[in-house]
Amino acid sequence: MAERQPSGFTLIELLAVLAIVGILAALLAPGLMNAIERGRVATVHHDLRQVEVALTLYYAEQRHFPPVRVSCNTTEQSHWCQLPPELVEGGWLPPGGKPGMVAALEDPFNPGHAYKYAAPGPYYMNNELQQHGFAVFVPADFPSNRADSGVYHDTDDSPLAWVVWSLGPRQDRSKALHARAPLSEHTWYQRTGDHGVIARYQHRLGGSRQTP
Repeated sequence: MAERQPSGFTLIELLAVLAIVGILAALLAPGLMNAIERGRVATVHHDLRQVEVALTLYYAEQRHFPPVRVSCNTTEQSHWCQLPPELVEGGWLPPGGKPGMVAALEDPFNPGHAYKYAAPGPYYMNNELQQHGFAVFVPADFPSNRADSGVYHDTDDSPLAWVVWSLGPRQDRSKALHARAPLSEHTWYQRTGDHGVIARYQHRLGGSRQTP
């Protein structure tokens, strides 16, 4: 009598297993995505603190903060307000190896791009120093930044010394690309699942703060 061959899964059993796996994946996916997002936010705060240290060391040596850089060239427009090359040249930030990234500090929410930097005062457009200063919106109640009103400052006697920021997750013009970003509170990333900028900024008289 021939031995009976073991039978495999039936189609119904296979479909049942796939359904269970699908249900488990649906239940676990939001938690996993939230954990990934929280990890990236923590990375951003760490990196922005590193930029603050570099700016502090630069100021201690030069007695002013680096100028802002912007470009209207098609290939560089997305790299507006890039991190200052002076911080790399001074050895305070690691050099970048990607086009448009002077420093090797990539925004995890904006792949291929570094964090943004702005400061009221001198700035370069297409590598040419401009006669007027770079304007940054500063809320009326700076540095708490809850006020809807404010003023665009373009000189280095502004209450704001500098601001560095990430565009944050799920970039949207209502927050990350709003005209009052990154200092107005309503443009900030507030909690997991939200969108908005993640920033660190300093008052001209000293003392830095970070967004949630």
